[in-house]
Amino acid sequence: MAKKQNSRPAPAAAPVKPPAGNTRAASAGPSNTGNSKPPTDWFSLPYLCIALGVISFVLYMNTLSHGYILDDVMVLKDNVLVKQGFKGIPELFATPHMRGYLIIPNDLYRPLSLVMFAIEYQLFGLSPAVNHFFNVLTFAGCVIMLFLFLNKFFDGKKTAIAFIAAMIFAVHPIHTEVVANIKSRDELMCYFFAFWSLNLFMNYMKSGKIPQLALGCAVLFLSFISKETVITFLAIIPVLFFIYYNENKQRALFITGGMVVVFGIFMVIRTVILSKYNANQPAAVDFMDNALAGAPGIASKIATEFFVLGKYLKLMFIPYPLLANYSFNSIPFVGFGDIGALLSIAAYGALAFLGISRFIKNKKDPWAFAILLYLATLSLFSNFPFLMGAEMAERFAFFASTGFCLAVALAIEQWIIKTDATNILSLKATKTLAILAPVVLVFGGMSFARNTDWKDEYTLYKTDVEKSPEDSRLYQYLATAIAENMYPEEPDSNKRKAMDKESIGYLQKALAIYPDFAEAHVELGRLYERAHMYDSAVAQDTRALALKPFNATANNNMGSVMITLGRYQESIPYLKRSIQGNPNFKFVYLNLARAYKQIKQYDSAAPAYIQLLAFDPGYVDGQKELATVYFLQQKYDSAGVHFKIVCDLMPNDPDAFNNLGAVYLNGKNFSKAIDQFKKTIALNPNYMNAYSNLGRCYYFTQQYQPAIDIFNKELSIDPKNGRDVPYIALSYQKMGKMDLARQYEAVAKKIYADFKLE
Repeated sequence: MAKKQNSRPAPAAAPVKPPAGNTRAASAGPSNTGNSKPPTDWFSLPYLCIALGVISFVLYMNTLSHGYILDDVMVLKDNVLVKQGFKGIPELFATPHMRGYLIIPNDLYRPLSLVMFAIEYQLFGLSPAVNHFFNVLTFAGCVIMLFLFLNKFFDGKKTAIAFIAAMIFAVHPIHTEVVANIKSRDELMCYFFAFWSLNLFMNYMKSGKIPQLALGCAVLFLSFISKETVITFLAIIPVLFFIYYNENKQRALFITGGMVVVFGIFMVIRTVILSKYNANQPAAVDFMDNALAGAPGIASKIATEFFVLGKYLKLMFIPYPLLANYSFNSIPFVGFGDIGALLSIAAYGALAFLGISRFIKNKKDPWAFAILLYLATLSLFSNFPFLMGAEMAERFAFFASTGFCLAVALAIEQWIIKTDATNILSLKATKTLAILAPVVLVFGGMSFARNTDWKDEYTLYKTDVEKSPEDSRLYQYLATAIAENMYPEEPDSNKRKAMDKESIGYLQKALAIYPDFAEAHVELGRLYERAHMYDSAVAQDTRALALKPFNATANNNMGSVMITLGRYQESIPYLKRSIQGNPNFKFVYLNLARAYKQIKQYDSAAPAYIQLLAFDPGYVDGQKELATVYFLQQKYDSAGVHFKIVCDLMPNDPDAFNNLGAVYLNGKNFSKAIDQFKKTIALNPNYMNAYSNLGRCYYFTQQYQPAIDIFNKELSIDPKNGRDVPYIALSYQKMGKMDLARQYEAVAKKIYADFKLE
């Protein structure tokens, strides 16, 4: 029988200090005297989580009034699968990332954020405020998950340090791109599920309960299908559970095995889906996306890569200036003699040395873990293993900033809080607040201010180009924001002209920085075409095509200019080359179809319209024009199918029903034609052509009196329009009322001197 424990307190003894940096040592208890008060409920875990969530939400609540920006259009606003709501969810899981917007050969598999957008669209419609709300809410969840993870990491004995790290993460300005840009929901969800999985794995390590392990694996899979950034956890998880949080080696092995299985399942699904859609081809990195693709030499490339890594480190400490884009020449090429590159190499060398040396000294050193978090997660975006789609981006540092925030919290512990780190009330200490409050206020203020820049594309690019005046693409983005977003909303023609003039000026600045910037030439050509400066438009498109012969937009724009000039035959080779450059550029099919239609090659026009409508069946103009082509070919059944679609898409448009009625009339399906013309007149009682068509239907079906009534109604609306008077005469003739027939015949002859009564 076990010996009964003595209920009396143990004799007083000197507190035992844990080894320096030991994350798993027992708590030494409060270090102050016996009159200290225990932590209050306000410093309990739930309240601290609420505080972090509220601070995170308040900090970004000003984004709720923002609109769609950058890639928000592709993943949400104009994504046809997302805009199917619940119906589109199965296809979102079964197709590449961008399938609902465009088809590209080197796509990704990130369905989960798109599924969330589809749910939001189903429940709330197209609402940027709702989408921004859920971005902010997800970010608040990320902060809370980080806090809970760090609290478990320190075994609940350094809650103050975990809170400080999470607080700095919440207010750090480098996160503004991820939170303010709706598209980056994929990054937020990846982070949220990644750290939730760590929390669940820690629960399993403590309890050994299989449901915790299974749920952790399931949540980790959700992280993978949100975004691939979590792949760095393939290194972090084994280190965490075999070294830092390692009570049970067998459980650590199960966690690692589960992680490998999850990764394997993800890769199989990803490979199968991308291969099915031929979207798993190697990506060619464009110079204007990542200037390292055109580095002058290997030494310059490596030195510049280190220089960029140094900029990430600098932004951790001094997050200014923050930019939406880092293209040529905002980051110049440097060599190994550049002071920035050398300082970066020294800094990262010091980090690696510090992490390794501390780890050797103490296998559970939290500083080493903070350095691992930073280096491992940033390595994916360092451009060393392979070139990324961008030379640098603040979103690339979202995960890595976790290690930085943890390191800052550890520094505050070591040099400010010291032995009070185990006491949650140390958060209230004057010496703690003296350091933490200024950091939170300054970083929080910078984040709140930076959020305002993300209001719309014009505000963002106008602000950033002033901070980075050597970035060619920023000028192009700014010009495009004015020319394509603001211009259509402006009713004043003089202001529109001023907008185009401003846009042209920015594009010229972009080309002054990089004369071979094909996309800037393309946009400049489009603006010249809109200004009816066709020679200049052709010159810009010609220059763009010399740089990129199969650039889809340049070829389409050149074809468009040819169509405008009436040179339809000349437009066709450019439009075909546009399709060759990008078979999924849907509007080029519209131009090609119109060119064929103008030269009356209807058999070639129809397939082009069909291809256009395969991308967007709801495109009304495409449906109308395809129906017209079939009508001109006297293929009335096919014409009727597409005019019927137009009626379904535009149920209040009298033209749609009149056109469908005309198809039935010419196909001699008079009963259906009569129904359509009646609908037309119901929508527009003064629709002259509908009265004319309806009267003829009655005449051809030998309903002569209704025909006469309709033709007279037409005359009452416009007495000068006598085109159908002969039908009135003919109707009276058929009815045997010859006096009236001759009377209207005389009227008809007066109106049409050369009209011969049939």
